Amino acid sequence: QDNTQAGTEKILEKQTIFSQEHFVIDAVKKTNPAVVSIIISKEVPKYETYIDPNQQQNPFGDMFPNFPGFNFNIPQYRQNGTEKKEVGGGSGIFVSSDGLIVTNKHVVDQKNVEYTVFTNDGKKHIAKVTARDPVLDIALIKIDGSGYPYLSLGNSDSLEVGQNVIAIGNALGEFRNTVSVGVVSGLARSITAGDNSGKSEVLDHVIQTDAAINPGNSGGPLLDLSGKVIGVNVAVAQ
Repeated sequence: QDNTQAGTEKILEKQTIFSQEHFVIDAVKKTNPAVVSIIISKEVPKYETYIDPNQQQNPFGDMFPNFPGFNFNIPQYRQNGTEKKEVGGGSGIFVSSDGLIVTNKHVVDQKNVEYTVFTNDGKKHIAKVTARDPVLDIALIKIDGSGYPYLSLGNSDSLEVGQNVIAIGNALGEFRNTVSVGVVSGLARSITAGDNSGKSEVLDHVIQTDAAINPGNSGGPLLDLSGKVIGVNVAVAQ
């Protein structure tokens, strides 16, 4: 009887683990098509090197001032037009079938740049910023077209610490639609988030999760196991 009970417990344990995996896999399959990658491009100066035969210099200075053979042509740099270059990236979430996308404000806060959205099928779309929230790190962008898959918003007020969550996003600006799984580690946190340029902002009532989040995940969804959006990934504590 004891052996039978132990065997039954092992079977139930396997079924529980499989059941959780099943929820995660189903949620990812359902939501992945509605998660997009955002690439930021900018026209930057393009430089070339050239040699001016009249600009010879002696790198040894006054040590050998008149010694022949110590004068060299030093390469010079000059601008030769501009080139479009990727200067950043992030993630976003379709929230309507006509191309409305939620992302972070800090992902799309640059001026005089081009925002390109890559959908999960690999297609490329030019996006326009339609709104930036001045307090919350949230923004809306829009692409042309219709019939896009979109996600439903859940209720973050009902979250519990220890609840399983899924994060999806353009990790490191390179690995599109990367999936990571974790739990809600804490609620109503206050953090100061900053970027490499020295900008910083204070964010209140932030959801803390141990699901792996990397630069580039910003703007992507934090999902519950039913596939509803209960948060937007915004910052990494390092």
